[in-house]
Amino acid sequence: MNQRSFVMAACAMAVTAGAWARQSNEIPAPRQTVQVVLRHVDVRPCTPGAKPITDGWVVFEGGKVSALGAEPMAASAAKPDAYVIDAPGHVLTPGLWASATTLGLIETAQVEATDDTTEFGEFHAEIRAATATNPDSDLPPVARNAGILMAHVFPQGGVVGGHASAMRLDGWTVMDRTANADAGVIVHWPMMEPVQTRWQQKTADEQRKDRDKAVAAIDRFFDSAEAYLRARKADPSLNKDARYESLRAVVEGRERVLLDANWPGQIEASVLWAVRRGYRPLVVGGLGAPDVAPLLVKHKVPVIVRGINRMPLRESDPYDTAYSVPAKLQAAGVEFSIASGDEPAHERSLPSQCGRAVAHCMDAGRALECVTRVPAEFAGVGDRYGTIAPGMSATLVLWSGDPFEIGSAVRRAWMDGGEIDLNDRQKRMHGKYLEKELQRTPMPPDAAPVMAPDQPPVPNAPKDPAP
Repeated sequence: MNQRSFVMAACAMAVTAGAWARQSNEIPAPRQTVQVVLRHVDVRPCTPGAKPITDGWVVFEGGKVSALGAEPMAASAAKPDAYVIDAPGHVLTPGLWASATTLGLIETAQVEATDDTTEFGEFHAEIRAATATNPDSDLPPVARNAGILMAHVFPQGGVVGGHASAMRLDGWTVMDRTANADAGVIVHWPMMEPVQTRWQQKTADEQRKDRDKAVAAIDRFFDSAEAYLRARKADPSLNKDARYESLRAVVEGRERVLLDANWPGQIEASVLWAVRRGYRPLVVGGLGAPDVAPLLVKHKVPVIVRGINRMPLRESDPYDTAYSVPAKLQAAGVEFSIASGDEPAHERSLPSQCGRAVAHCMDAGRALECVTRVPAEFAGVGDRYGTIAPGMSATLVLWSGDPFEIGSAVRRAWMDGGEIDLNDRQKRMHGKYLEKELQRTPMPPDAAPVMAPDQPPVPNAPKDPAP
């Protein structure tokens, strides 16, 4: 290796090492050992038909909710040694979900070594997002401070991009964090209408030919998968094919096929394709979904609306077209959830985007369900996460006010009953530069010392003794 090559290699290693050195310093939550009682709190259960409990209480132990109700609290619900938290004026919700995200798959977009979002090739159905996520990523703690405790993580690239995975945003290892490794197979559907823009070099006929080839390739791949599965059923001694074997649950209807489609033509074509094959489709993107709502209702096809803060599809559309998509889908009777559609570092924008949807005529209670209960069901873990009910996971967020108000902050959070460390890189940076400003400003000799910000209470700490 010559000197120039050696220097370039050393620089690349230094950049990569620097990127991975910026890992999360937060310690994962311990297992819950003490019963926790939350009292005088505004409870938002997010169960179908349930109304908010204005002055309510929730008890959880062993990582699960054991009881909830309205004050005055039943004395039998709490144990003598329970850790009691009085939180008047606060709001309790299930942990929010980041849907259709690459959170945990990428750390720094400019450093290729930290990017595990994409695999080589067009058809890699055997890929699972869970296996590539980084449990030491510095980005999930930032998302947790926006109330986001769960994620439906999508791998990117190719035509059949692999399996999305439902992930907990706290835990020591990938196995600790994985709630469901097989949470839908992603199919990126081609554009059906020709595009006429300055950057499009192909004619309309050429675009149609490319579209037909892409659709035919998808059909051939799934035809081959179904033929393989029939052959394996007839003769189990046949050699296994990992790509086709991973589609078994999709073909048998036990796992959803996630159709990445945004334009009305894309949505219509992809849904009809999936219905014809007997699959369980779910549309991801969905900006044009209101235009084909009757089709979605007829075939009971749900939608993940990927992003509210977006430009309209067409120049002729009103400026607020994307903002009003959730309200239109709600009015049409389409089941849907809301995703931020943002980069992993900015998933924290999800609550404010939901607030914008509410400001454009969507029901606030329904909006909260769209980032709690509904995405949990879409990810195949709705029997454990997404609602506050007896027997459900105690994955909860305590807010200072309404979750969709800009001024509201996450005060405390629990993952499966264990209290989460709510520190993150941005808080550490804030403290660092606050200290810089304090050092720059002269202080009188008799001034009181500046104390560090209060840290979150020690998880599972016993109840403070009475004075």
